[in-house]
Amino acid sequence: MVFVGGGALLSHAVSHALALGLPVVLVCCPAGDPALPRLARLGVAVIESGDPSADLPIHLASAGVDVVFSINNRFLLSDAVLASGPRFYNIHNGLVQRYRGLAEVCVVAAICRGEAEYGATLHRLLPGQKVDTGPVVAQQAFVVAAEDDFATVFGRGLDACKHLFEKHAAALVAGDPESTLVDHAGKALGYKDVARLCAEASPERRRRASRLGPYQAFFPALAAQLADVERHAAA
Repeated sequence: MVFVGGGALLSHAVSHALALGLPVVLVCCPAGDPALPRLARLGVAVIESGDPSADLPIHLASAGVDVVFSINNRFLLSDAVLASGPRFYNIHNGLVQRYRGLAEVCVVAAICRGEAEYGATLHRLLPGQKVDTGPVVAQQAFVVAAEDDFATVFGRGLDACKHLFEKHAAALVAGDPESTLVDHAGKALGYKDVARLCAEASPERRRRASRLGPYQAFFPALAAQLADVERHAAA
């Protein structure tokens, strides 16, 4: 198998795959990614890439890879890569029926809208489809309490992502399990949506969505945008 992505979520998945005895042929992540030191300790082959769609094909062809996992992957994979032979799977921090796009913005949206439920999705990546719209293999949902903030919901979403990989990785490598087409959220969310989402929220929800906690260091652009929203609200 091949992995594409970054961060602790990626390195955890690689470590778990190795513990299961699954063959990890290659890991592709951005240059300087925080996962690199742990991946080096795990002894897996790594390529650092700012364009996986350009750099992966030669490796996929030469290694005879059957499965590629996209985990905490910020890059959109091209249709040519997705049609190159292997089965591609993605794990998204969000329930795609309601939230597609950047995970951190999806969590902000869920809190601003007062969602009572959030979760994670394991789905296929197929050519010609929009972001986070592939057939769903599995999901894991959890309750969002009235007092939960960004740090709480995002962290529990990461735990759900880990659980989905741990539960289904071996089966996905062994074959092509059943997947289900679901109705998806109409729009993938990005940073351009943050100000609007905050403007539509009550002050209390907006404040909870702005409490990034330990994740503030990982999302400096989001932290700056939310701080700007709060400054304008206080003016």
